[in-house]
This record gives sequence, C-alpha cells and structure tokens, in this order.
Amino acid sequence: MWRRLSQFYPPWVELILLLVLGFSFWYPAAHYTEMPMRIPTHFGPAGLPDGWATKSWVTVLLGAVIMAGVYLLITGIGLWMAIVEDPRKLISWPDEQALKRMSTERAELLRRVTLQGLLATKALIVGMGAYLEYASTQVAIGQSKSIGWWIWVFVGGILVVSGYLVWKTIRLTYPGKKEDRV
Repeated sequence: MWRRLSQFYPPWVELILLLVLGFSFWYPAAHYTEMPMRIPTHFGPAGLPDGWATKSWVTVLLGAVIMAGVYLLITGIGLWMAIVEDPRKLISWPDEQALKRMSTERAELLRRVTLQGLLATKALIVGMGAYLEYASTQVAIGQSKSIGWWIWVFVGGILVVSGYLVWKTIRLTYPGKKEDRV
C-alpha cells in the first residue's frame, strides 16, 4: 500500500509529519508541571488568549489529539485514493459519458494533483497544530503574551493550497484549450 502511495510522493514525508505530530504531544506534556491551574484554551485574531480552562491532561492535549485524528483521516483518504485501480472511479462527474471518454492519463494526473494537494494541506495542518501547541504552551507558562502572527501564515498557506487544488482539478476535469487536453 505504501509502495503504491510512493508513486505520488515520497513516503518519508509521512515520517517527518509523524515527528512533528509527536512534538505536538511531547512539548505540552513536557511543560505540564510548569503550567498554572488556569491555562489559555482559545486565542483571538490578534493571538491573545480570550478563553481559559482548568488545567488537565485533556485540556492540554486536546489540540494534539484532534490534529492526530485529522492526520489519520487525511492519510486514510490518501491511501484509499492511491490503491484504487481505475482513477476514474475517484471522480464524481455528472456527465457519465464524458467521464468514460476521459483518458486514463488525465485521470491519473488528476489523482496525482489531488494526492499531492492533500499532502500539502495535511503538512500545513500538522505544522499549524504543532505551532499552536508550542505557542499556547509558551503563553500558559508565561514565556509569551500571545501565540503570535505565524498562525496566519499557516491559515494563508492552507487557503492558497486549497484554492490551487480547486483551480487545478477544475482545469483538469473541464479542459478548455487544446493544449490542456491530455
């Protein structure tokens, strides 16, 4: 299964993402004893805390648990997409005849673009989760006043990748110019 996925992107990237995800659990856990009994759990647009909760392992690690669930969900979808034999079966298209006429090469290209877009989105989400765990821990232990502006870099990255993925899949699904057709 991983061998099949390696046709679309290098599987070692998953190892890096798992290490970053592990950091999301390790860093707040390593600083748990330094945290006060009331910790920030929500931050406003400026990065300043605006929601608080009593410290517990659940409140400290909930963000990392959610990120792990998102990682597993996106990875599962990606693995499923990689093992489907006919890439046209992955495409939901109202015109069944046009779908049947689509070349295997174009359908494979669409699968490749989608899997690489999912990987980029997953990497940004995992990175954002790790950054949030790090920054919110820093705020909780009094090393910082806010989570900073980096969160907006991740949000912008997710929006750019998502927009590109939508544009590219529409362009591949509905080729307009002759040079766009595969």
